[in-house]
Amino acid sequence: MLDAYGDDLAYIHDAGFTGLVTSAAPVVLAALRGTGLPRGMVVDLGCGSGVLSEALAAAGYDVLGIDLSEWFIELARRRVPTAQFRVASLLSAELPPCVAVAAVGECFNYLFDPGNAPQALADLFCRIHAALCAGGLLIFDVAEPGRVPGAGPYRTYTEAPDWAALVTAEEDVGQSANCTGAGTRSTDCACSRGRRWPNSCTRPGSWSKP
Repeated sequence: MLDAYGDDLAYIHDAGFTGLVTSAAPVVLAALRGTGLPRGMVVDLGCGSGVLSEALAAAGYDVLGIDLSEWFIELARRRVPTAQFRVASLLSAELPPCVAVAAVGECFNYLFDPGNAPQALADLFCRIHAALCAGGLLIFDVAEPGRVPGAGPYRTYTEAPDWAALVTAEEDVGQSANCTGAGTRSTDCACSRGRRWPNSCTRPGSWSKP
């Protein structure tokens, strides 16, 4: 497995790039309440530093957060000591019976785990279906072709008093044509302590188990 988020990268993401998941938390909570699921276990796939897990726990849900990065999990445990967290691949982690599974932040797109392939994702969706209670929700977002604006590489620079990040992103046109829902990548990053978290041009989705 690639070292997707080490200690520095996890620190920067938590310090400066949690805007997407912070904005998504009220949407996730509204979806849960709107389907009559005010309590129960929610699995937070690709939980990162625990921002969504914190909102879910504060709203009264039991939470299991799963992430490939041990550094993210360490931050998440500090943020939400009442929740459960595991270092694991979202593609293979055991999923308990639950009222919802959330995967916010384009988790299904990322190739940090070399096992991420269409069949692996299909198997994951089957396991999610098996874990969900009747009426349970799968809530997620994905990056699509067009994720990177304009032609050619897209560069951004962000800094704070104790870190700075320069990111170059470009779209793999061939991959976009051949892989549904996956075609963009942050391809290069130079930083004093980490990398930025992309937060635009995503498609949200949800599915309710009948």
